[in-house]
Amino acid sequence: MSTRHITVTDSIDDVDTVQWAQVAAADTAPVHYTPAYLRAYQTSPLSPFLAARYVTVAEAGRTLAVLPCYLQQQGDPYGFLRGVGIEEADGPALLGHNWYCYDTRVPVRATVPARRDRIIGAVLDALREQAAADGARTAGLVSVPEADPVLDVARDKGWRVAPIVTRFQLPLHSAAGDVFDSYDAYLATLGARTRRTIRQYLRRAADAGVTTAVEAPRPDFLGTVGDLTRRTAAKYDSAGMYPEHAFTDFVMALGDNARVVRVDRGGQTLAAAIVLLDDERLHMWAGGTSHATVDGFSPNYLLWATEIRTAIEGRKRWVEGGRSNQPMKTRHGMKPLRLYACVTPSGA
Repeated sequence: MSTRHITVTDSIDDVDTVQWAQVAAADTAPVHYTPAYLRAYQTSPLSPFLAARYVTVAEAGRTLAVLPCYLQQQGDPYGFLRGVGIEEADGPALLGHNWYCYDTRVPVRATVPARRDRIIGAVLDALREQAAADGARTAGLVSVPEADPVLDVARDKGWRVAPIVTRFQLPLHSAAGDVFDSYDAYLATLGARTRRTIRQYLRRAADAGVTTAVEAPRPDFLGTVGDLTRRTAAKYDSAGMYPEHAFTDFVMALGDNARVVRVDRGGQTLAAAIVLLDDERLHMWAGGTSHATVDGFSPNYLLWATEIRTAIEGRKRWVEGGRSNQPMKTRHGMKPLRLYACVTPSGA
């Protein structure tokens, strides 16, 4: 039997990124697990952290599992953990992934459930041991989707597991698994009132001379996107998630994993967003609008229409809508998915 090796490094450049990417792809992990995303977050963090920790499990030189995590002075900046009685994460905490990822998992290159669970268990043990070495009050994973095997492994180890928030996903495929071949096919899945409103807004926007575009990020325009994003995020008390300079540097470092979606009229940008891309998904990552309505239509609805159309044209299976703003997301056909935190027990 091969000896299992567990390694913890503090830079993505010190891991075998080729094998890391292979593990993430084998587990269909989202863009947040790609070396490009991790390098961008390491060099241009949107939220400060004390140290990055990259956990890898390997046997016979072959990487089997990976996990990025971050030592944070304040592990619960948005109060999700305090809300379910996990107070110790307020102090220094070693948590994976980060709060900008709403799909935390332990990517594993193993299909047999028993072997997969043993490998996940080894990762959790390494996370706990590293947290102790770092002087953290707790270790854990946040934003783990319900039914993920990580949760059962954590429970078996006596970790505290609790639901914290809901994320939203839009399936772009039929029950038979066929992806939608047109935006109209997607619209047909919505309620009649929502479908009528979207089509009406699209007509009014066209009559008003509004244009839409999807383009590669440019530093000069990212200032506009960031400003619109912060103005919209302020409604949810989260404008601080997108600091000006780090926002631009982070997005530019993502390369082909990021696109800008924009809605313009004349020389004015009415709405803009950053979307992230991976093989299966388009992520509605960050964006905002300047006006709730213009000339009888909503720029935000037009922005969403362009993002969803882009996902369909790119043959994606899902649009990831992130957290919050449930009314808008369910109106557009998104489905709720409960997210959990699992952390080491008090005193562990």
